[in-house]
Amino acid sequence: MPRGISGRQSEYLSLGTDGIFCLCGDRIVMPRLFAAYLQRLDAAYRDRPYFIGQKARLLAGFNTLMLLFVPINVAKLLWFPPPHLETRLLLNLLWVSAALASLHSLLAGRIEQAGNRLALSVVGLTHLMLLLYPEYTQPLSVGIQTLGINLIFLLVAIVFTSKRTALAVLGIITIGHVTFYYRTLHQSGFPGSLEYAADTLLRDGLFIIFFVFSLGFTLAKMIETAQRRSEEALQQTRRMNENLELLVSERTRALELASQQAQQASRAKSEFLANMSHEIRTPLNGIIASSDLLLRRSDLTPGSAEHARLISESGDLLLRLLSDILDFSKIEAGQLALEAHAFELAPMLQDAVALVAPKASAGNVRLSVTLNPALPAWVEGDSHRLRQITLNLLSNAVKFTSSGGEVKVTVEPAAGPALPAGIRFEVRDTGIGMDKATLARIFERFSQADNSTTRRYGGTGLGLAISSRLTQMMGGRLEVESAPGRGSVFHFTVPLRAVDAARSAADAPEPGSLRLGLQVLIAEDNVVNRKILGAQLTQLGCRFTIAVDGVEALGALERDPLPDVILMDCHMPNLDGWETTRRIRSWHEDSDARRQRAAQLPVIALTAAALPEERARCVEAGMNDFLAKPVKVAELHRMLRTYSKQTAGTNAAVA
Repeated sequence: MPRGISGRQSEYLSLGTDGIFCLCGDRIVMPRLFAAYLQRLDAAYRDRPYFIGQKARLLAGFNTLMLLFVPINVAKLLWFPPPHLETRLLLNLLWVSAALASLHSLLAGRIEQAGNRLALSVVGLTHLMLLLYPEYTQPLSVGIQTLGINLIFLLVAIVFTSKRTALAVLGIITIGHVTFYYRTLHQSGFPGSLEYAADTLLRDGLFIIFFVFSLGFTLAKMIETAQRRSEEALQQTRRMNENLELLVSERTRALELASQQAQQASRAKSEFLANMSHEIRTPLNGIIASSDLLLRRSDLTPGSAEHARLISESGDLLLRLLSDILDFSKIEAGQLALEAHAFELAPMLQDAVALVAPKASAGNVRLSVTLNPALPAWVEGDSHRLRQITLNLLSNAVKFTSSGGEVKVTVEPAAGPALPAGIRFEVRDTGIGMDKATLARIFERFSQADNSTTRRYGGTGLGLAISSRLTQMMGGRLEVESAPGRGSVFHFTVPLRAVDAARSAADAPEPGSLRLGLQVLIAEDNVVNRKILGAQLTQLGCRFTIAVDGVEALGALERDPLPDVILMDCHMPNLDGWETTRRIRSWHEDSDARRQRAAQLPVIALTAAALPEERARCVEAGMNDFLAKPVKVAELHRMLRTYSKQTAGTNAAVA
């Protein structure tokens, strides 16, 4: 039930047949027309796989939202008439036609044709209008609106259309985006910062379009693979049920087969998670590591440094969001481990508040932060997980607080002897509040007040469940106090030991003190990663040679001067990092003295699949250490510093 819905209204709130509801006084009525359409749609896809039926329902819902949005948009245009009003009204009418044509194809059982019609029609018509009417009084605003439409229907094309159509939509969007810039924005002669904004819209717009396409295509491929495997498993189960009488006599054999299948499924899950982590982290490595290198340059202007910082923080945030996908699986399996490092309490809290400040400002919600002066400046704990909890509570508070409301954050020492080093975090809002039934299940996974909350406010229902589990792992407990119409108070207390600031700063050396003087062999197949590692090692005062796969790495060890350290990518063609390391370690029994020395070299694994199984595999192969991509200069320095000291000690002994 949504926070703030009255008791009588809540009696009428129910999902029904997955329809769309409208609130009329104290009653909720489901449009019969849409309910009848859903029944006919279910009948059309009754014999199709379950996933296809749900996909058809999702596309039907999207088309229906378009049909609801267009009248609202038309009313807005008529109330506040913009330039080229007739053209805009015609475009809205064409959008309605595209949505109706898509719904008709869906009802005929042609889901791919329905997606093709919708995506190609909307994108094609929109850019055709831009081509026919290149002159606008506010061209920059039109460009931003068009970019938003492009991103929405690019995702629609990825999910609901064929690959050819998705590529065609991408081509139309890209050509239209560039054409609009050179025909309209470039010719408009914007003064000052507006010209920079127009140029940024071209460059960053193209980057965002291709990034969204790549990420969406990857996720769609993963979903398609998972669906195919599910269908195969379902078909196998049906066949087993049909032949149950024959299988009874072979019960022992069937049990052994089931055990093998369970083991294979477990391995398949681990491989899937590892591949997903690797494929997504690999491009992020280029973004995060490159921005980290930029931030370490002293010749950047303040504006450029701020842009580099925003890129770095956005990349880190995206990485953590993607990591959350794996976190819930790890939490459920009991495999998530907390870190223990020193961090400043105030900047951590300020970062969390800064991330929700734009949304609060847009919604006219006041944000205030109170830190008790008695708090220690530096504490020891997992700052990333603590910020994740705080950010989730702040996001929910701002989301459920109406205009003119207030969200207060208070951090103070915990009262009482139970937690002598405890710190209490409180997030208080003046939002819509919750009733007792909602409070009883608020920390359950996939829990929302009810499904209309998701439609109105968004969210998956996982945030509070993960935050509650993380708080418990830290030694605390997340609690809430709330009443309908009176807002909510979320609070938790966790033990955070105070540490010395000077000791904490010792873990982050200045760039000038990073000179290590090592000779490093890089075995990496990705050209972007090779360039980034080379730049990072140069900044650390290291010399390096490069091998593009395991075969070249083995050749370099036999041909070139032996390095001090080997940075070994795990996923390489021809010969992967694990097998390469095994072959190097096998040289300790070789009669060649050079090979015997090479077998003792430290090998540091580089991989984008940061899972416990991956680490165990690296240890089993004989690797000394493990670095998860994206790798920052500070992390690389901490890892190599140990081997720099070992090398110095060896050289001194030889001398």
